[in-house]
Amino acid sequence: MTKKIILPAIIGATVIIASAFTVVSSNGYSYGTNSPYDGGDCSGCHSGGTTPTGSITASPAFGGSGTALTYVPGTTYTVTVKASTNFGFDIEMTTSNTSSAATNGGTMTAISTNCKAAGTAPKNIEHKQVIAGATGATYKWVAPAAGTVTLYAAILGVNNNGSTSGDKVKDYVYTLTPASTTGIDTHQNLAETALTVYPNPATDNLRISYTLRERGNVSIKLYNLNGELVSNLLNETQDVGIQNNDVRLPEGLAKGLYMVKLSINGQLSTQKLMVY
Repeated sequence: MTKKIILPAIIGATVIIASAFTVVSSNGYSYGTNSPYDGGDCSGCHSGGTTPTGSITASPAFGGSGTALTYVPGTTYTVTVKASTNFGFDIEMTTSNTSSAATNGGTMTAISTNCKAAGTAPKNIEHKQVIAGATGATYKWVAPAAGTVTLYAAILGVNNNGSTSGDKVKDYVYTLTPASTTGIDTHQNLAETALTVYPNPATDNLRISYTLRERGNVSIKLYNLNGELVSNLLNETQDVGIQNNDVRLPEGLAKGLYMVKLSINGQLSTQKLMVY
């Protein structure tokens, strides 16, 4: 399907949402994010209903706030799209805001079985079936080495009545720029030296320390070597200065090597942790 055919597409919080009407959108539709390249969304066919509330969240978290976000170049993010009702979705992340020059901003890959990748440049991530709002859909985004990325998405909340009536779309536009390196008291590639984990090896309790040069949103997460999230150890806003956080590892955690990932306003530092 070319971009000229704009059919009911679905996008959630930076993602397109497709209709619950099985005949119309059971397998998803590309290029309906209302980006300059697409030129429209699913409101051309669907109408009525209540505007859905959508959310797009990333792990590790994006920096910034509102529609002005930041990313760490080269980082792999797991992006989750949810809505307040059943929905379908489609999303583009491009390096240009013009229809003639739009191309991929980073690399997107579908993770959950209810979504898929489609198209080429720009590539879309979209639904494969009607998605329950609380369940959501997930995809992987590998951020580019540099440059501004614009995320276009639309969420189409659907009522499953077998027609295009009673459905409503909401469009989303987010601007993502490379994160500043001023959040952690370090320089360039020395970020890891600002993050200490003690004891290491560990069995149950940890002290995680670093220095903040500015107030910021801090999250600390534990991952296995497959890149799977094991535990959210901390998520809060902290003030300038030396931070010493005492945390407890999950009970029954298997012995082996893990990664402690610290995100401060979108800037990421990592330390290996041996559990025994």
